[in-house]
Amino acid sequence: MTRKSFLLMAAAAWMAFAFTACSETDNATDDFPNWQAANEAYFDSIYNVAKANTAQWQVIPSITLPSEAVKNKTDNVAAEVINAGEGSDRAFQNDTVRVILQGRLKASPGYPKGKVFHQTYVGSDDNTTANAAKLAVSSVAPGLQTALQNMPVGAKWRVYVPYQLGFGSATGSGTIAPSLSKTVSVPPYSTLVYTVEVVSIIRQGHK
Repeated sequence: MTRKSFLLMAAAAWMAFAFTACSETDNATDDFPNWQAANEAYFDSIYNVAKANTAQWQVIPSITLPSEAVKNKTDNVAAEVINAGEGSDRAFQNDTVRVILQGRLKASPGYPKGKVFHQTYVGSDDNTTANAAKLAVSSVAPGLQTALQNMPVGAKWRVYVPYQLGFGSATGSGTIAPSLSKTVSVPPYSTLVYTVEVVSIIRQGHK
């Protein structure tokens, strides 16, 4: 093979690779267009709904911020209360909770119902059939930590976490049962929408 032929083949291979890479990038962009601005507007609208409907919603300042630092809407999570739960016990930062949980993104062209990135059960989230999973409170995003530390046993909430209290400007990930070893990617600037039920609280030092 001549040097010229080799260079032509290498150039053709690189062009094919570049085309594939661009296509994958274009598809990702098509799935989540104008994602940061769309998510900022989405959380803003949810926050306003929550503030206007205090009988069914809660707006909770991030537990990871001192009270004097909570100045913006995105320093809070918004939670729609599906089931209030019972009792006064709440999880602490170092506790573990048993939960039935699903995490989605907001709707997008590629995922009209929102991409599922985290799910602890297979099938329905009915608490009579779904398996609860153990989750260390400190292991999850700050926004979900905030919700879990405000939920009594039996509570079921739909929690809206702004990206600032989620994965921020980084790519995040989650797992979906039963393949907990396989991760699902979350694009940067994503509002995280968790439907979560607290089944029990396991205090630090207990199993």
